Amino acid sequence: MKKILIALVLLISTNVANHVHAQGRSDLRQGMGEVRKNNIESQSPLNELRLDESQKQRLRSINSMFDVLISGLRKEVKRMKLEIELEKLNDEIDVEKINKLFDRIAQTQASIWKETFKKEEEIKSMLNERQLIMHEKIINRSLRNAKKANPNNKR
Repeated sequence: MKKILIALVLLISTNVANHVHAQGRSDLRQGMGEVRKNNIESQSPLNELRLDESQKQRLRSINSMFDVLISGLRKEVKRMKLEIELEKLNDEIDVEKINKLFDRIAQTQASIWKETFKKEEEIKSMLNERQLIMHEKIINRSLRNAKKANPNNKR
């Protein structure tokens, strides 16, 4: 009986020791992954591209013009969506008015996409070959991160 009890205690203790050791390795691997991820994310895309001063200045100019234009278009889309919601609250819904608003929203959204494409092409035109490759990697990484954050976002 004593031998069985000792064997059982040894078996349990080695099992617990292996579990604790495995957990420690798992935590270590996870910690290393987080450190690498934080290192990558802490670098700004500008630093990763290694732009010279003239490129940085041009990029700031492109981004500021784009932001002004797009913010106005986005506000317009929100306003039209609110108009649709208000129209839906009326007793007599004007379907023709709602359809026209939908068409205007589609046109405005298309303008946003066109301007976004134009901005990307303008940025690509100022980069050299190495910077273009890095730019694509940054874009792909941000898309992957966006999908991880919101799997329903198809973009």
